[in-house]
Amino acid sequence: MIKVIDVAYPILQVPSLNKQEKFLKDFGLVTSKKTNNELYMQGLGPHKFIHKTIKGKKKFIGSAFYAKSMNDLNKLSKTEDFSEVKKLKSPGGGFVVEALDPDGLKVEVIFGMKTKKFNKKDLVAEPFNSGGIGKETSPRKNQPRRVGKPRSSKIKKLGHLAINVNDPTVSFDWYNKHLGLIPSDKVELGKDSGIYVALFCRCDLGNKLTDHHSFLLQSNLSSDLKSGFNHCAYEVVEVDDIFLGHEVLKEKSYRHEWGIGRHFAGSQIFDYWRSPYGHVHEHQTDGDLFDNKVKPGVIDISEAAGMQWGPDITSTFGNSEGI
Repeated sequence: MIKVIDVAYPILQVPSLNKQEKFLKDFGLVTSKKTNNELYMQGLGPHKFIHKTIKGKKKFIGSAFYAKSMNDLNKLSKTEDFSEVKKLKSPGGGFVVEALDPDGLKVEVIFGMKTKKFNKKDLVAEPFNSGGIGKETSPRKNQPRRVGKPRSSKIKKLGHLAINVNDPTVSFDWYNKHLGLIPSDKVELGKDSGIYVALFCRCDLGNKLTDHHSFLLQSNLSSDLKSGFNHCAYEVVEVDDIFLGHEVLKEKSYRHEWGIGRHFAGSQIFDYWRSPYGHVHEHQTDGDLFDNKVKPGVIDISEAAGMQWGPDITSTFGNSEGI
């Protein structure tokens, strides 16, 4: 078993790359490379791309993860489930091994992608004044706050991927065995039932902090027993980006799915939108960070589907349209 260090990108397939590119630009991503058959989009961070689309009939192809070393790819290539090591032809190059998970969804594990130049200041939120009698929590002084409206969200990185699967427990066992993912929260169908309908999973980075969940495995009961894409989430620079992006996407008549609110599992502030092909994309910020010492929580399905504030989950979230 290896331990992947993060999610890398989703792989989607849609009929028109032009239409997909327009949505993703409005969402806040930037074109890295576009050919007749492939579209790669990047954020403000170091990764050459964090979203991949292939031209073809609408379909979810799979998920990609970063390995820690070339040795990890070699280890996986020696297992029955994974391919031999191949060279990547995508932006940044590198190497990849491929497999199919228990639901037949593609899994790529990559290493050696070259990074791009980026400005670290672009990834830092502006100081936030939360007040106080002595202004003790107000770091911004003698400086008005201007957010630059109207504009799309500023995206730092891929936050997490979520897929619908036949049996979340079986899928978790596979991803844990091969990629070293560990559970942050298990979503129970009923109290003490021992039946889990979703698992929020994180990377095992030892004592180093990582996102509460980089990968969500959810039952495909919500998608008419069809396994595939649930959503992809992108971390924005600050909370203003949630609202600025919301205004831009609303004004351009994209379909809003759910939000704005703050989740229970993971705690992030969220806002979900549908692409022109029904695939759900999320803006997120202010999520929980765990190391590997935090034991998994067990939460009720109503808590997992709920929020700490914001509108109720929609009846269409996670449905077969987004598969």
